[in-house]
Amino acid sequence: MAKLALLVATFAVAFFLVNASIYRITDGDEENWQQHDRRPCQDQIWQQGYLPNCQWYLNEQAGRSQGGHGSRHLNSCCYELQNLRQDCRCQGLKQALGQQLKLQGVHWQSQEAGDMCEAAETALYRCRLDSRRCNMHS
Repeated sequence: MAKLALLVATFAVAFFLVNASIYRITDGDEENWQQHDRRPCQDQIWQQGYLPNCQWYLNEQAGRSQGGHGSRHLNSCCYELQNLRQDCRCQGLKQALGQQLKLQGVHWQSQEAGDMCEAAETALYRCRLDSRRCNMHS
């Protein structure tokens, strides 16, 4: 009988230790996922290559592309924006705008910059991702 009690006690301790280590691993994984979700916006934008399709879209909206005023790249831009965290999307558009203005040598005060800025500010709405406008001047 003593051997049986010792065997039951050993199994109970083993069960407790295994259960505690599983909880600790699961809890740690959840914490890692939460930290992963809190990555700075800059990291996400960099991983998306600074939203090249959004840059093309902004360029199209300013009438600088060879295709005229079309929006061939809007759907691709929307896809890039969807892959960013919601609170990083305006910052991503702002960086895409800055990249295009720099690459094209466009001054902020020009009509082209105004057209690109308007397109960037309304992109989330046009993509049906958000009803708000992004402020490109802040």
